[in-house]
Amino acid sequence: MKNEKRGLWKLKLIDARIYFVSLIVGLLTGLIIVPYHYLLQLFFDLRRAFFDSSPPWYLHVLLFLVLWGVLILVSKLVKRWPIITGGGISQTRGVINGRINYKHSFKELLAKFTGGVLTLSSGLSLGREGPSVQIGSYVGDLVGKWAKVLSGERKQLLSAGAGAGLAAAFAAPLAAATLVIESIERFDAPKTAITTILAGVVAGGIASMTFVDNPYNQIQAIVPQLTTFSQIKLYIVFAVFISIIGKFYSVAMLHFKHLYPKIKQPEYIKLLGLLVMAYLISFITVDITGGGEQFLMQQANSSIHTIYWVIAMMLIHVLFTLCSFASGLPGGSFIPTLVTGGLLGKVFALILVQKEIIEPANVSYIMLIGMVAFLIAVVRTPITAIILITEITGHFEVFYPSIVVGGLTYYFTEILQIKPFDVMIYEEMIKSPSFQQETKTVLNVEVMTGSYFDGKPIDTLQLPDNCEIVILHRNRKTLDPRGKIIASGDQLAIELNADDIEKLYDPLVSMANIY
Repeated sequence: MKNEKRGLWKLKLIDARIYFVSLIVGLLTGLIIVPYHYLLQLFFDLRRAFFDSSPPWYLHVLLFLVLWGVLILVSKLVKRWPIITGGGISQTRGVINGRINYKHSFKELLAKFTGGVLTLSSGLSLGREGPSVQIGSYVGDLVGKWAKVLSGERKQLLSAGAGAGLAAAFAAPLAAATLVIESIERFDAPKTAITTILAGVVAGGIASMTFVDNPYNQIQAIVPQLTTFSQIKLYIVFAVFISIIGKFYSVAMLHFKHLYPKIKQPEYIKLLGLLVMAYLISFITVDITGGGEQFLMQQANSSIHTIYWVIAMMLIHVLFTLCSFASGLPGGSFIPTLVTGGLLGKVFALILVQKEIIEPANVSYIMLIGMVAFLIAVVRTPITAIILITEITGHFEVFYPSIVVGGLTYYFTEILQIKPFDVMIYEEMIKSPSFQQETKTVLNVEVMTGSYFDGKPIDTLQLPDNCEIVILHRNRKTLDPRGKIIASGDQLAIELNADDIEKLYDPLVSMANIY
């Protein structure tokens, strides 16, 4: 009995240690992502001030050449460290699944940070959220190595860092935790949930203290005065509208990503084409560049433009986003997707205003719901989308309609067979030649009390084919698993074929927990 109590206290102390380390992960991630966000905003403001000042032509030529050189430099960074390409959410999921190993975490973190700042500052339509997630996972990996945590705990710190990265990017710790649940880790143990929330609260707190003025709080959300039946009809039509556009958007994103490498031109010429697009759009309105978040805020607080003008700007933004993301330069698709959803909501709302169904004051309310619905249609993270918009805007008025429209959108996207965009990118990534070379991978799980593994002799376990427990960690000691009986709190390293991890992840994890 005393041994059992002693063992329980040891487990609790180990848990307390990992919780404390997760706070450090959140702190460091916040201290990195806040400057990242600040630099993006600073360079955007400088670029907008430059175009607003109507400088002479030779300064335009000089700036254009500088930005072209910047993009070429970033492309060389991506070529040197391919893992920093794109957003980073798929790469983070691959690391947690054991598909990828961060071999040079610190150098890759610096490359991702630098590449993300330079790419977005050049005006390409990408988001800060994906790089923030990957940077956070790098921090979790580095802290795990410095703190000498076990491999199973390292996965928890990777998840904590990823959540902290998104929390700092939006100052939204709750939405960050749900993103990890839905899109990256799926929380295979309560300890993972706790570490992610702790890290997210710390990182989000740092971001909130630094960026006191949240532009999303300035968006008004005035509820239309409609009957319940009219609202239901409106929600159904809106969900169908968003789902259909979401289908085309997802297909187009993947098509452009396949098309870009097939263009038979040197990389510097393709980057020249992207920069020409960014520069021409900047002459129209700088706010569309750099992801389009500023343009979204402008539209949410303005009702002076016609439907046709909004549609034209939205199409320009979508086309530019498709080309920017296809380049593979560091930057995410999350914010451009939110912007597109908000603009779709504005188009839909302006039509309703013309039909005298709602008032002009209700337009921004529909835009917020559109942001939620379109994010669900493309990324398929309903909980994250609903909580994120509610959390960053502070408008609970949109919470319940977002649930209804989001739920309907999720259903319609199932009918339309829309794959989550991050899943499509992840599948593309693991089919690349570098992944085919990895024949084996290791999945680390922690055994919970009452699970299938708990109390079972390892030699008698019925595991899926080609799966084998190769390492047993108990009380921070590494043991030979042969002949051992599994106990609650043990961490198991299960070796399996690399191409089986996606289909066996959930079954193997379920054997170790009680959920």
